[in-house]
Amino acid sequence: MALGVLAVAGVGLAAQRARGEAASAVARLAQTQAEVDRLTAQRSALAARRAAGVGAGADAASSPARVVAAIAAALPPDARLERLAIDYSRGIAIEMQVVTRSPSAWDRLLEALERSPQFREVAPGPESRAGEVRSVVHARWTGGAR
Repeated sequence: MALGVLAVAGVGLAAQRARGEAASAVARLAQTQAEVDRLTAQRSALAARRAAGVGAGADAASSPARVVAAIAAALPPDARLERLAIDYSRGIAIEMQVVTRSPSAWDRLLEALERSPQFREVAPGPESRAGEVRSVVHARWTGGAR
């Protein structure tokens, strides 16, 4: 009989310990799930900001020096950049006022910008095809990511 009482007491203690461990495991699972949810929300927010171009100004790939270097690489020898505006609040929108000595230099500039993986949405402004071309080009900076 004493053995039966001890067995029942042992089973009771084991059951109580198992319930405690189960409750602890459920609490750890809830904490882990909360952390996963927090990190997922943070990742989504960062992805949305990156897609919108917000905060990209702090990224080394979108520094003004990189933007200017990419534009300089696209300029043919007989073209020059007169003015540059970079708007980081609108997903790194670029406005370039350029002058080329000839329409063919203007065409080469536009082709180079359109082929470059660093620019998208290249949109030239109005142009006069007689002699020197003075115009504006709008584009978006991607930094190489299409």
